[in-house]
Amino acid sequence: MTFAERADQLCDKLRDIEHNAADGDQLFYCAYLLGLLGLHSSVEGDGAEFDNAFTGTLQETLDAESVTEDDQQKILTLWKSVCEEV
Repeated sequence: MTFAERADQLCDKLRDIEHNAADGDQLFYCAYLLGLLGLHSSVEGDGAEFDNAFTGTLQETLDAESVTEDDQQKILTLWKSVCEEV
């Protein structure tokens, strides 16, 4: 599996969650992850390494964009749960 294939799996799951989101915050967290995944899915690599590589990129981006601590935690929690489910 490639990075792109793994990113596609994760995006599909996030879109499912997004379509069933009960509140605006959940929509924001899904959209945030989907946008960042779209930017990084074209990187070449082994899909088994994608989750760890993207987690590092995600944390760097959250810090650089000054996302609130609460939103960071919720985004990271969503990311971890999606990785575990797919």
